[in-house]
Amino acid sequence: MSVAPSAARAEFGQDRFEIQDISAWTLRAGELAFGPREVVLGFMDVFSVGTTFGLNAFGALNADLKWLIHDSEPIGIGVKLGLLHFDPDLVGLDETFSVTAVPMSFLVSGRPNEDLRLHGSVDFLAARPDEHAPDSILRLQRLLGGVGKLAAKVAAEYRFGQHVAALLQLETPLLRHRAAFRYAGEDDTADFLRATLSFQFVVDSFNLRVGGGYGPSWLGRAGFFPVAELSFRIY
Repeated sequence: MSVAPSAARAEFGQDRFEIQDISAWTLRAGELAFGPREVVLGFMDVFSVGTTFGLNAFGALNADLKWLIHDSEPIGIGVKLGLLHFDPDLVGLDETFSVTAVPMSFLVSGRPNEDLRLHGSVDFLAARPDEHAPDSILRLQRLLGGVGKLAAKVAAEYRFGQHVAALLQLETPLLRHRAAFRYAGEDDTADFLRATLSFQFVVDSFNLRVGGGYGPSWLGRAGFFPVAELSFRIY
């Protein structure tokens, strides 16, 4: 008699389990990650396609594709391309603006040892809002992750066994947006440095990230903000 393996188990102890949203690595073929923020599906072990579906509900139609172009035992190199079109008329809001944005990233990740992961990326956000776009456009841009039109990110991930990892992330702009992407008073480059410290808890398919950070966020001007993300990964 044979016993079928659990399809829901996906945690640090498993082969090729990586935190896909901060790394060059993709989800494994057939692996699905879903939560309040986004849904992502892996295929062919080198591609992930996803959408931040909470934004879709508010008229910000979006999708992204990540491609792991190189994967050796210590190093992963990837590229990511997205597309977002925000039109409030799609959900019946009486607004007179729309915006199209194309986020792009070049990502590199490394495994110095079994417990430590190091990540780096250069992110570019091309966006064309019209002149009537309000602060909601800036909030969308910040929810997508960029701290500038061109930004550099570095992150360190340390795993304490199979269920807990500490994540330290730093982001700084290399090229800033026009004033339309800033709240009043945010005209200093230093204000756009963003740092977060969080912990990722993984039990079977359950993933929870909690922590905090300082810098620009979708909540408003640069300042302290919470980090709280829940997702499930089924493999």
